[in-house]
Amino acid sequence: MQDVQMKLSTRHRVGGEWDESTHQYEGKLVQKASAWYVTYKEQLEGVGEVSTTLKLTDKAVTLVRQGGVSTRQHFEKGASTHGTYQSPYGPFALETHTSKLRIRYAEEAPVQVEIFYQTWMNEQYTGEHELKIELRK
Repeated sequence: MQDVQMKLSTRHRVGGEWDESTHQYEGKLVQKASAWYVTYKEQLEGVGEVSTTLKLTDKAVTLVRQGGVSTRQHFEKGASTHGTYQSPYGPFALETHTSKLRIRYAEEAPVQVEIFYQTWMNEQYTGEHELKIELRK
């Protein structure tokens, strides 16, 4: 298990305007079988601490959050996936369509993840998203 510095940049658009944010986290990176796992803790406003795990494989990324919010999102290029987003306000049906997924490696370890996707909660369109994660040892 290796310590990593993470830079997580998000862009979200509903309608015309993009909303952007960038966060820095300290996390752990480990390889198990044919997947890489990145774990870190987030502090979410109004929710508290959330433990987050990213599972990276050659063709997909799975995001699992546990804590004040709980969710499991699976990203696979060209695929639509279904899950549940559990918040303090109750559960929401979550659909994700991934239009672009790219993982870059250096020295056989992941260093950058880019995911472009659209989401629907309870069948209501919630917008376009861009997620970029940079990992440094």
